[in-house]
Amino acid sequence: MSFTLNPSQNFDHLLHPVSGYNGMHDLQFVGQPADGADWRRGALVSLDAAGKLVAGLSTAVAMPMWTNNDSSDYDAASDKGNISGGNVAAFPATAGLELKTTEVDLDNFTASDFTVNKPLVAAESLNGGTEGLIAPGVLGTGDKIPLGTSQVGVISKGVFADESYAQDVLRFWPCYNPGRV
Repeated sequence: MSFTLNPSQNFDHLLHPVSGYNGMHDLQFVGQPADGADWRRGALVSLDAAGKLVAGLSTAVAMPMWTNNDSSDYDAASDKGNISGGNVAAFPATAGLELKTTEVDLDNFTASDFTVNKPLVAAESLNGGTEGLIAPGVLGTGDKIPLGTSQVGVISKGVFADESYAQDVLRFWPCYNPGRV
């Protein structure tokens, strides 16, 4: 039986702290992906009821986190017979960072929808959104976030072409503001 790995390159998908970062001592969570979990580096993830990482928000009150690893990176998975893999690191929304990520819902929104100070939500909470991506929040009357909506961040710079690899990235501050009734 032949088994071929096709890992993504480091520059295909990214998550980089822009500020509030000092390397070895940042608040991170390390956990195992749930069976069948699938996301790219920089994706929004949370813990399911079993304490495993899944793409998107598992519940309205789940802690939003952004992954340092693709679900198919060697840190998270390995080729058959290998002993590596099993863990993924992620920055929780309470880490006090400004982040930039490639994992933004640009299929359902344009770059101009991501304006400074606009709240961010899990894309799957909107019709047609993809788990693991983030999207601009839909504000209600008086620019208020609807009570049942979980806010996962606030846009700091918007979508722009990253200077390193010229792919579209979004700069934002993560936050934990769970949906309420």
